Amino acid sequence: MKIETLYTLNNNLQNDKLSLLYQGNFSDDITERIIDISETSLNQQTDLQKIGKKVSLLLAECFQNIVRHGDFSHEVRSAGIFVTRNIGNSYYISSANLIHNNDIPDLKEKIEMLNQLSPEELKQLYLEVLTNNQRTNRGGAGLGLIEMARKSGQKLEYDFETVDNEHSYFYLQIKLHAPSANMEGASIPIGIAKDFHRIMAEDNIFLVHKGDFSSHTIIPILRMIEDNLTYQNETAKNKKKLVHILIEILQNISKHGYVENNIREGIFLLGRRYNHFLVYAGNYIENEKVQNLRNYLNYLNRLNRNELLEVYKKTLTSGIMSSTGSSGLGFLNIAKDSLHKLDFSFHPIDDKKSFFGLGVVI
Repeated sequence: MKIETLYTLNNNLQNDKLSLLYQGNFSDDITERIIDISETSLNQQTDLQKIGKKVSLLLAECFQNIVRHGDFSHEVRSAGIFVTRNIGNSYYISSANLIHNNDIPDLKEKIEMLNQLSPEELKQLYLEVLTNNQRTNRGGAGLGLIEMARKSGQKLEYDFETVDNEHSYFYLQIKLHAPSANMEGASIPIGIAKDFHRIMAEDNIFLVHKGDFSSHTIIPILRMIEDNLTYQNETAKNKKKLVHILIEILQNISKHGYVENNIREGIFLLGRRYNHFLVYAGNYIENEKVQNLRNYLNYLNRLNRNELLEVYKKTLTSGIMSSTGSSGLGFLNIAKDSLHKLDFSFHPIDDKKSFFGLGVVI
């Protein structure tokens, strides 16, 4: 994975107030963390607070749909993907999971039928299925899809992509709009979620998060990552080291990122290469800080491991300020724990700010 991937993803998500893209274990713990992150973002937006409960319910239902109907016995490309995006006053929830090709006709027929029903007809169908206990051998009785159609008030978008003779990816997208949402130009096609799935699978990225990285948003992100590491059976040592680096990187965005409209916007992604973790993070910084930061990071990259440890000890005891305007311990911590030299880049945005990207191998 290259540092430019971070900048490309940030550009693709530039209009999002919140973006969360995840592929990996689909558990109740992960569901809870994603809901926490979404609720934190929604609670800061007056126009979206009215749909906050619906968003949480749809997030949970979408996850349960993946767990119920996904085929996790076949490892091709990736297990699937879950995407949630807040753009303007609209919310998009997309998912993908492997299914058997034999299930496609029935699933397509169900969704097409639901998309033809009025809100009153959807409610009636929901009550009929619920009271008659019409369950399928997959355990869902279609209630999940019915609920998604009911709660969103929009047609369900879907697509299928063939993987092999037996399996396909089933893509599903739900749209939810606040009462005040301006619908002009608000529609995001499901093909965008498919593109994100391809990028994340090719680069083995299992988490992308873009949004406000103020201090109160960091905790649910860290908890979600810790839950994921638990299911990956990571050793305590590797888990501790990764979380330590993540805290340093996220705090750097939280403390030193460019503030616009009281928001410290940033993006980070987490991936794997062989047995190592890749951590990439980016945020906007003031243009006048770029050269000093570039010089400081180049300085750290010239040092070997022993020299980094020595500088770290001296900085820790003396508290000498670096040219970046702080003690520099954050970047020092990151550099000494990284297996390779720091990967970084700067992209001018306008006359006030630039996009700063940082990549670390652990």
